[in-house]
This record gives sequence, C-alpha cells and structure tokens, in this order.
Amino acid sequence: MLSPDALRALAHELLSLVAADTMFVQMDHTAIGATRVARGRVRMQESGDRLRVLLRTRLGQRAEVQLHVDQIDPASLGPLARYLDRLAREQVNQVAPVMVKPIVPRTYLPNTTWYASTAAAFNDARHAVVAPLVTPVLDAGFLASAFVGVLTRTIACADKRGVMAAAQETDSELVVTGWTNDGKGAGWAGQAARDWNVINPGAIAERAIHFTRLSANPVAFEPGRYVVILDRPAVAQLVKKMGQEFDARSAFSGDSPLSDPATRRPHLNERIMDPRITLSSDPKDPEGGLIPFDDLGYPVRPMTWIDRGVLTNLAYDADFAVSVGYANANPWPRALRMDNASRGGPSTVEEMIANCKRGIYVNRFAAVHGVEVSGMFTGVTQGGCFLVRNGKIEKPIKNLRFRESPWFAFNRVEAIGATERTAFGYSPSLGDWPIAPTIVPPMMIRDFNFTALADAI
Repeated sequence: MLSPDALRALAHELLSLVAADTMFVQMDHTAIGATRVARGRVRMQESGDRLRVLLRTRLGQRAEVQLHVDQIDPASLGPLARYLDRLAREQVNQVAPVMVKPIVPRTYLPNTTWYASTAAAFNDARHAVVAPLVTPVLDAGFLASAFVGVLTRTIACADKRGVMAAAQETDSELVVTGWTNDGKGAGWAGQAARDWNVINPGAIAERAIHFTRLSANPVAFEPGRYVVILDRPAVAQLVKKMGQEFDARSAFSGDSPLSDPATRRPHLNERIMDPRITLSSDPKDPEGGLIPFDDLGYPVRPMTWIDRGVLTNLAYDADFAVSVGYANANPWPRALRMDNASRGGPSTVEEMIANCKRGIYVNRFAAVHGVEVSGMFTGVTQGGCFLVRNGKIEKPIKNLRFRESPWFAFNRVEAIGATERTAFGYSPSLGDWPIAPTIVPPMMIRDFNFTALADAI
C-alpha cells in the first residue's frame, strides 16, 4: 500500500511537469481482500490492489481535459505530462467563461479511519475467521453462505493553487447467512468495523443460527400496512440511501423529497421527522468516520443534517456553492449516524416486541432502491421475518416486498433503540464494496407498507 507521503510526492512531481496553468490530481490506491462462501465452501478469493490516477487540466478559458491513468513509473510521467499539455492546447475556448472557484481555507480534521490491526488482517487474519464464522452454522445442521472483506486505501488530492491532502483508511466486514435444508428459511447476521480487533465471528454465527432456527417453515402472510419492528440491518438499508438527498442543488430545484413540491424550495428549519431522530455525519465518528476531505480536496466538516426532527443543513458542492454565494461547501454525507434524541432513553428490540400487540419483525432488507423523486423506496425482507403477536414472536412468515418512503416512515416512530454500526455484506448489484459506515438504531414504526409476497429467502 502506497503511503500518504508517497502519493504527495507523486502529486507534486506531476504538478511540476505539466505546463498548463490549472491542474488537479486525484490518486486512489485501494487494496481489497475478500472471501465468499457458498453452501459451506469457499467459492471466491480476491486479493489485489488497484491504483487510479485522475488528472484534470485547463489552459486559460479553454475546455477542461481529463485523463485517467494507472501507471506511475518514472519513465511514464514525462510522456504523460507532454500528452496532457498537448491535449489542453488543442481544446477550443468555452462558450461561457470558466467559473473560478475561490481559494477557501483548506484546514482538515485529523484522519481517524486507519487501523494497523485491520491492515495486518489483510494477509492472514481474514482467512482465519472464515472457519469460526461458518463452521458453527454447519454444525447446527444448516447450510451456510458468508462474506469476509478487508479494505485498505490511500487517497490524495492536489492542485496548482496549493491544495495538498492525503490520508489512509481501513475497513472490514463479516456476514453469514444460515439456510434451512429445504431452502425455505434463512437467518442473516453481520458486523462491520474500521478496527479489526472488535470483530467477533463467534457472536455473528450465533445470531445467524438463532434466526435460522426461528425461520423454519415460514407461512404466507397477507401484505398490508402493519406495525413493524426494524432491527438495525433493516434500518441501515433505508438510511444509507438518504445521504444524497441532502444535495442543495436538487433541493433548490424541487427534485428532492426535502423540497416543497408547490414552491420548489427546501424544508429548511422545518420538522420533517420524528423529534426523537437526529441525523449527522462526522469524519471523526468513532464507529465509522470518513477521510476528512472529498474527492476534490475540499474539507469535510462535522454536520448535523436533521436535529431532533428538524432539517437544519443541506450539502453544497463547490460549483453550486460558488453560484449561490455560499461560503462553506460541504459534500453530501456518504456516512450517516442516526441518533436517538429521546429523553426517555432507548428501547431494546425485546422491549419493542413485548409492547407489540400485532406486527412484523424484520431482521434485514435487501435489494433496496429508490423508485421516484419523492424518496419512495422498495425492497424485500430477507434473513429473518416474523409475525409478532401479543408481545411474542409467534411464527416465521414468508418474505414481503415493501414500498415506503423513510422520510414518511420516520414520522411514524413508536419506539427507537440504541445506535450501532451495522453491516451490509457483498452484493454485485450494490456496486463497489465496502459501503460507507451507517450507524443506526432499531425502530418500531406504525403503518409500514408491505405490498406483496416475495420469493426471496
């Protein structure tokens, strides 16, 4: 893994070689180690690194040139610089003048996302946890699938106006699913952490076994609106897609669930969620955190987006901030923390079940995606779905498809629990792994909309 100092030195050399008066360099060196298990056997091992370098340059008012490369050896840098300069000279002037972004102070928070324990786990420890993650599920008489992933990453940004930022991050995730032998029931469990030392494969396997046992012989259940108890993995699947909705450009154009459809203005300083909910992001978050600058080298600051149910901030990218005269650009949050702001304290999942006369407990959602500008999502229950009656889990039910907006659902909260980071697991449909940290509580929500039975298990 290239160090931050190595990327800084490379960026400095590239900036000095290119003659164009404006140039931006972004470098990303990522190593991913991943193991996938299916039917109790290792089916895939991935262990490799990838270097990506983005160069953007411009001469005067000419159009910008972008170039993606993955070679940084000394013999390549000189020809690369000459090629960039030639491309920049060949561009025609833009119809509109180039908007020059102001030089804002680039003060970065300390980077807290790198753990030596996780980097060390890349070679040996990540292989050693597969057996304690999968074997207990097999010994319990179930089929098993699993995912183990470890990431190390170094990123740097620099430009000719003096911007120079570099940092490192690590992340890890373990998930396992137990399957009944008839393939009709399943139980899912997982854990994600920046620090490998807190990973507990035995506890993950135990939770998966518990839900797999409960899920045997599920019965069909009529879709409709029900009280629902969403455990953290289910809540996280909803919250992880909400960050981009804080984009100010979309909110001020009316293309956002945070906008009033009549006035096309955002609901700033208005209550849009239950007053027990606070939604924030912080590069220094001890359970997640982020590299303290964005892809363009702008500082990422701690932000409270929703404070006790009230929308308090939006995310301004650098271009939009300049166009509206907003001084403090800040990207939309890629990692979110949903805190319980209740004065009465959090409720446990067991307490929610005990206080539920009739409802549905959902361990996890899968295949969640947006369906319209209003913020409506759809997806399916997976890895544990149960009927709750008179304060107890009565029986497993077949998976259900939902159609619901979290912006509406989080206004119908009956109870809210303590906050923890949760895992997502690997899915080719979700794009690159890992998904940024999402730290959420379990929730009990009334009138949650299930629209159909689902074949997913």
